[in-house]
Amino acid sequence: MVTNKPSTQILICSTPVSGHIIPMLAIAKELVARGYDVCFVSSTGYRPQIEAAGASFVPVLGYGDYYDLTSWDLDADWPAGKKHMEGPACFNHDLIHIFCKSVPSQHEAIQRALEQLTRQNPDRPIILLTESLNFGALPIVLGAPGLRPKGFIAIGLNPILLTSTDHPPFGSGMLPDSSSEGRARNQAANTLQKQTFAEAQAAFVQALASVGAPPVDPPGLFLLDALYALPDRFVQMCAPSVEYPRSDAPTSLRFAGGYPTAKPSREFPKPRWWGEVTFGSSKAGRKIVFVCQGTVAMDFNQLVIPTMAALQDRSDLIVVVALGRPGIALPDEVVIPTNCRVIDFIPYDDLLPHCDVFVTTGGYGSFQRALNHGTPLVMAGTTEEKPETAARAEWAGVAVNLRTSYPSVAQLREAVERILGDGRFKKRAMEVQREIAGEDPVGKVVENIEELAG
Repeated sequence: MVTNKPSTQILICSTPVSGHIIPMLAIAKELVARGYDVCFVSSTGYRPQIEAAGASFVPVLGYGDYYDLTSWDLDADWPAGKKHMEGPACFNHDLIHIFCKSVPSQHEAIQRALEQLTRQNPDRPIILLTESLNFGALPIVLGAPGLRPKGFIAIGLNPILLTSTDHPPFGSGMLPDSSSEGRARNQAANTLQKQTFAEAQAAFVQALASVGAPPVDPPGLFLLDALYALPDRFVQMCAPSVEYPRSDAPTSLRFAGGYPTAKPSREFPKPRWWGEVTFGSSKAGRKIVFVCQGTVAMDFNQLVIPTMAALQDRSDLIVVVALGRPGIALPDEVVIPTNCRVIDFIPYDDLLPHCDVFVTTGGYGSFQRALNHGTPLVMAGTTEEKPETAARAEWAGVAVNLRTSYPSVAQLREAVERILGDGRFKKRAMEVQREIAGEDPVGKVVENIEELAG
């Protein structure tokens, strides 16, 4: 029970995509529990979850008002014949159509929220929190007309995208190299990255100008670097040991130690086979392999079906398959092996403590939640942030990186056997888990909130 209610008001803005908004909701819920008044800006589809977390709600209206990309037809935005682009081409597209084009509607909603909070409590400071790929607050920092918060904190929920002399650019999937030869390679690759993302950079500049922000300072500030250069603080939600070191990192970059972890869900209806996968039950020495593609990719031929096929003859394993969303089912023609347990949705933090291997497409949230529980991973993804997440996991020694979105049955079988047969993966994952356990991620966010508010 909070006895001294903080005077600082918190305004959160998040892109309405599950990998972005779910951890921001977890942070909001914890801030509410610590006594803060929290207002949350996002799409109308997330209003029930936001209010259930104890926050007030201000909707984004217009272009940015979609729900996890499922209510928004992006087909028209994809170049003809290239809907399934991967790597930098896919990220360039997403930067333009999901993030930059949402800036005007997000900025307008933030202004409405600032006006509402200021009117209600004119003497109380407001600290704005956005997740790391939300561009909606950047026009405020650059001088767009309107109200300004007392401070601005960005929360890092993906691998750090910041350009550095010590490693190649985000999206390359290459490992860091700070030697003189490596730095020469990195400089050339970083220059090429800016050329590759020229269209996204133009969309960024246009989005800022559309809400009255002056040109970025310094001129030509790269849009990915702007996410780190413009906020007062950038709090990366991971342990430093699983992010590449940077000799040229800005002083505003801080590490929170890990992802906020949800408590096991009382509301989650446990399936009848739940006792088979938990400790102290009939698990009886069988290893638990968990496979989930995430909440967006619904092509089960990508990871779920080949993993079941790869491990179907392993009587010493239980393969838990989560399909990613409530109400989703496998096609009727799919034969489920006897050692597989299939469910539509399961909270990661309920299951991962009991798992020996986590097979995933490599979303950053999945990666961080696995580390929270000391679970090594098999990672297979080439879109969005996934190649960079997998590269960091490989570099940190906690995962096998398959470098493909459609691994073969043989690749998956070999990767799982490698994790189970080589104790170094589990040992390293547990070392990172102990590093995380000594931290309070939301507490680190609170420290930065109060520094700026004070």
